[in-house]
Amino acid sequence: MAFYAKPDYGYSINSDAGRNNIVEITKYLTNNGYSKDSITGIIGNIYEESGLNPWYWENHLVNYNNGYGLFQYTPALQYINASGIPNHAPNLSTSTTTAGASPEDAKGQLYCFVSDTFDKWYPLLWRTYWDSSEYPALYTQAQNILTTYGNGSSLTMAQFKAIDNYADAVLAFLGCFEGPTVPDYSERLAAATLAKPIVDSYAGYFDILFMKKIIDGQRKSII
Repeated sequence: MAFYAKPDYGYSINSDAGRNNIVEITKYLTNNGYSKDSITGIIGNIYEESGLNPWYWENHLVNYNNGYGLFQYTPALQYINASGIPNHAPNLSTSTTTAGASPEDAKGQLYCFVSDTFDKWYPLLWRTYWDSSEYPALYTQAQNILTTYGNGSSLTMAQFKAIDNYADAVLAFLGCFEGPTVPDYSERLAAATLAKPIVDSYAGYFDILFMKKIIDGQRKSII
């Protein structure tokens, strides 16, 4: 399989293209050591950011100061002009496919996330511009996440990878990576809940394939 992409708008989670992209994201992140629940949390956020479309431009306009791609990298210029990124092939239009663009640009975007190429991971999770008195339940959940999975006051990417509760992963990724002006957690959780059966169906299968590659590699090194 390969990624789907189009110049504008997103895909519904249960569309053929949406399900396909969820599977491809799951495959990529599983191969990079992410748990099923952390992947589900990431996908819930991706759906809210871009509708699972790697070519999506914020506000349906090509503006290098705004967001682009699965994660809505902002400013888009940072990703668009990046060099040395595997599979880097962004689409620079909201109406047509531009020269050199490829749906596999999704892998370039995922690479930038897992390697934190642009130093976007915010380990404190709770953004300073989120009012804890306005979102008391979310604030309490955020503190519990830091205590349960992190160091009490911060959460590293490595710690996030091991999260075993997808609802916590949604909020952790929302705060540590996306950081929108308003913590629209409920919408992202709803998307993650819809995506979870798809992730669960494939993550275990990819886990087996990944372990098989490791074992086969060990056998070859012994031989």
